[in-house]
Amino acid sequence: MITKPIDKEFNAEATTQRIDPSFLGELISTHSKRIAPKYRKYQRLYENKHKILSRPKKDENKPNNRIANDFFSQIIDNTVGYFLGNPIILNYTEPQGEKKPVEVDPVDVGVDLGDIVDTAVQDELDSICTENDKDDLFIEWGKEAMIKGLSHVLVYQNEESKTKFMRVSPEDCIVVYKNSSTHEAKWKIRLYDIDTEDTKKVTHYAEVYDATGCDIFTSTEESTGARGARSIASYTFQKRVPHIYGRIPIITLYNNEEQMSDLERIETLVNDYDKVLSDMSNEFEAFRNAYLMLKNMVAGKDALEKLKVEGILEIMENGDAKFLTKQIQTDAIENHLDRLERNIYKFSQVPDLSDESFAGNLSGIAIRFKLFGLETKCIIKERKMEKAIKELFRVLYAPLRVLTGKEPDVLNLKVEFTRNVPNNITELVDTVCKLDGKVDKETLLALLPFIDNPKEVLEKLEAEAQAAKASSDPYSMGNIQADMSTPFPNLNAGRAVGGSQGLQSGGDEAGADTNPVTENGAQNG
Repeated sequence: MITKPIDKEFNAEATTQRIDPSFLGELISTHSKRIAPKYRKYQRLYENKHKILSRPKKDENKPNNRIANDFFSQIIDNTVGYFLGNPIILNYTEPQGEKKPVEVDPVDVGVDLGDIVDTAVQDELDSICTENDKDDLFIEWGKEAMIKGLSHVLVYQNEESKTKFMRVSPEDCIVVYKNSSTHEAKWKIRLYDIDTEDTKKVTHYAEVYDATGCDIFTSTEESTGARGARSIASYTFQKRVPHIYGRIPIITLYNNEEQMSDLERIETLVNDYDKVLSDMSNEFEAFRNAYLMLKNMVAGKDALEKLKVEGILEIMENGDAKFLTKQIQTDAIENHLDRLERNIYKFSQVPDLSDESFAGNLSGIAIRFKLFGLETKCIIKERKMEKAIKELFRVLYAPLRVLTGKEPDVLNLKVEFTRNVPNNITELVDTVCKLDGKVDKETLLALLPFIDNPKEVLEKLEAEAQAAKASSDPYSMGNIQADMSTPFPNLNAGRAVGGSQGLQSGGDEAGADTNPVTENGAQNG
């Protein structure tokens, strides 16, 4: 948006529900001519299309090097990696009331129904986020807001009635507020074009979203005209499409309250750095193409050709030949470039990771101290993004209510950010061990960077503990069934076999002293 809101253009105290077509044309024309070019400029800067690249060549005989130093994308990418490198976790927890004491049933199987947590809203929220590639969407959403100052996401239902997200660039979206004090949106207008090949015309579409529906306006112009101007005021109303959200389904993420780009504060510094380095490169190229000065002699065309081929020049008496060069103050130029580079990192609040001070095995405190400026900037971004994500959840209220039959409350949603920063794992583990017994397990596990979901880890630990307890309990159902499936061993079998062997060996030793037993012998005895 513009720095100073103009009431007629971007704040509408209208009593009618539908926007006036002529007012819509004024909004689109002003947005296209005054606001959208700024967003496109910062996008070009991020893509390394700097101002120096458009510098004209003034003299055909002099070099015109144009060197673009890609500070912009490096600063944006480092900030995005630090702030959004780790996925944002959305945890929705239903409030649990106090448990009422219940009488123990003698036939109780040991399952407390009060311990079962209702995860219906969380499951459907995870399903919607997975279908829309939440992690990629959020990181691109935040990156565009850093580049252009703000970014938008549109929520809609596709042909299969599934909830989908679509990112809308700020140059294709206009926010109209109810007034300049409350900063509450009255309309959000999405702009897009459709080419018609058979008629060779371009149809401009304007979708005006409010809390209950979307008014679609169109305008047509010849394709040979200036398509990017959008200076047509003859928009006509086509139809109104209702939606189910009860709110404007376009969510705006602001980079900061001033809607400033992260590149705005360092734009002039980088432009000067490009200019100085390009001019320095021109000087070195001119130095390489230095003039040859001949004293008290004249070289003909043949002599010059011989000089180029053989590198030999005949000098007459009292003659001399030498190159005329320019003394370049390299030290002063290097100092100026170093100062510019330090200021670029200083005012962007992003540390220079190639600095020697980042080398070595730094402690966690030392790393956080060096990243203090970046962390300060990211705190503001975190507050803005958490606000936008909660507004996104409010828009998802209707789909979640239909899918779960419950009443989702944004107060039960917790948005968790984790910085992507190298940690000293030994220090963290030592801290966790010292706090064991003094702080709850979930908080301790949250301190470890390799654990994304402490609740899930606690559930796994509880399941392992229950399994270990069950395996060691001789009266558990599993052990009883295992014992029943194993037949009892015949302990007398081995003893009987051993006894018979002993008797046999004993009879052999007795020899003739032992009478053989026969059937008649028993009667004889």
